[in-house]
Amino acid sequence: MTRSASLTQTARASRRSRAVLVIDDHRVFTDVLSFALDAQPDLRCVAVAHSARDALATAAHRGFDVAIVDLQLPDGTGLDVVRELRALRPDAQLILLTGHPRPGLAEQARDAGADALLAKDDALRSVLDVIRGTEPPDEAAGGAPVPVPRLSPREREVLTLLATGAHAGQIAGELDLSVHTVRDYVKAILSKLGAHSQLDAVAAADRLGLIVRTDRFR
Repeated sequence: MTRSASLTQTARASRRSRAVLVIDDHRVFTDVLSFALDAQPDLRCVAVAHSARDALATAAHRGFDVAIVDLQLPDGTGLDVVRELRALRPDAQLILLTGHPRPGLAEQARDAGADALLAKDDALRSVLDVIRGTEPPDEAAGGAPVPVPRLSPREREVLTLLATGAHAGQIAGELDLSVHTVRDYVKAILSKLGAHSQLDAVAAADRLGLIVRTDRFR
């Protein structure tokens, strides 16, 4: 192979690779993650930022396909950074990391414009899978990152009551709906969460932080 042919192949590989911006204030973590990204034939770390201010300044002049954003930054929240990045790069893939999952965080991440929410302690392997869209179904069922589902306010109310063990009749009475309407909401929730039963839906929603706990019907 000639040198010119080799350079041509290298240039083509570079064009195919996805450019990733890493935003996290833990330097050891960013060093490990950027190294892992650069070791992939189809990914490359184009920049690292350790604060919200640096992240937005970097994003303003550096092109990227994917941004990996920590929730807790020294000068702000990752949710705000995701909102700014979504406005700046509407087509970019935005992944939010958290070391402390909490109820409602998945919905907040979706509302901010994130494409996925990941647990930080599983981020290295999971980020690579999410970027490529190749996370195995069995891992998603076991708590690995999945796209944040878009639930309507009413669907969230029905889901929260399902988590208390309420049946369709009780939910209908509580929300002043017909039983038929409640069942339609349940079907929609199952579809959005990729669940085959109400129990599976509640378990999946709990892992994603979509359920606000209540003692009603207990």
